Amino acid sequence: MFSLKQFLFATLLKFAVASYFDENTSEIQCKCVPPHLCADNDEGTNGQGLLDIRFEDDSCPNHFDVCCDTPLEAPPSKKCGFANSQGIGPRITSDSETVQFGELPWTVLVFVSPESSEKAALICGGSLIHPQVVLTAGHCVSASSPDTVKVRAGEWNIKKTDEPFPHQDQVVKEILVHPQYKTGTLWNDIALLVLNQAFVVKANIGFICLPAGKLKVDEKRCVASGWGRKATARGRLSAVLRKVTVPLVGRNKCQKALRGTKLGKAFRLHRSFMCAGGEKNRDACKGDGGSPLICPLEEEGRFVQVGIVSWGIGCGANKTPGVYVNLPMYTDWVDRHMKERNFSTSYYKL
Repeated sequence: MFSLKQFLFATLLKFAVASYFDENTSEIQCKCVPPHLCADNDEGTNGQGLLDIRFEDDSCPNHFDVCCDTPLEAPPSKKCGFANSQGIGPRITSDSETVQFGELPWTVLVFVSPESSEKAALICGGSLIHPQVVLTAGHCVSASSPDTVKVRAGEWNIKKTDEPFPHQDQVVKEILVHPQYKTGTLWNDIALLVLNQAFVVKANIGFICLPAGKLKVDEKRCVASGWGRKATARGRLSAVLRKVTVPLVGRNKCQKALRGTKLGKAFRLHRSFMCAGGEKNRDACKGDGGSPLICPLEEEGRFVQVGIVSWGIGCGANKTPGVYVNLPMYTDWVDRHMKERNFSTSYYKL
């Protein structure tokens, strides 16, 4: 029988050995996690796709854990796409186009702070798909360096601070613009912002779901949101997050409508775009770029993002739809970049 002193000594030795191998051996650096959180690794895996285990299980304090090279994140505790339909706290406004506080918890602001100025300027919106990753439009950030871009989550009224939950700001460490993005035509107008630190999930901060496959366009009514100006207004951006309900518009119908504008009869709608809107005074507008277009799912109160606000001909013109990034076309691109950085895709998966 071990004495208590011997037991304590053995336990301390076990921790010391595990710590030594983790911190002092470059070849055997790994992290103790439950087996299901080990990422797939081509080098040294067995036929079942398990990560190569660098040393025996008893090197981990918990005997149920294993030591693996690149552990995955734990799955999110909060499912994507659930709106707080009544907002958080007392109902603030009866305006149907004004979002209640915390109603759309994935909608974020994207700011740029020029190197010559300490004052940040709002340039676009975006959507949170992971605590450390934001989805936005390529045209919003293609000309910016990461150290000048900041993201704000949990915001509602940009002119007030006395809100039920505070907003959170994070700086960007990496900008990933689609490699085939075209500045002049805005083809492939999509980008990911990787943040220096993760947002802390709160009642007013959550994640939007991304589509799993091709989108069926059947005149379904969806929701665009952002801090851009109203389609009926001129000049200033909105201080409060707003939303507008718009119908999805099929490709042929949209192209025909856009050919009736200054774009001319030869205009061809690129496959990287989709359309929504075309109703008078109901449209995304200047300042809404990068913001999400979301559609309701069968599950009540849950939404999936299908588009990103990209461009339009004016704002809110009758029979002239707005143009959005065709997001279902890019989910594989998003997944690839997430996996390359060992970020879990489960935050935005349905």
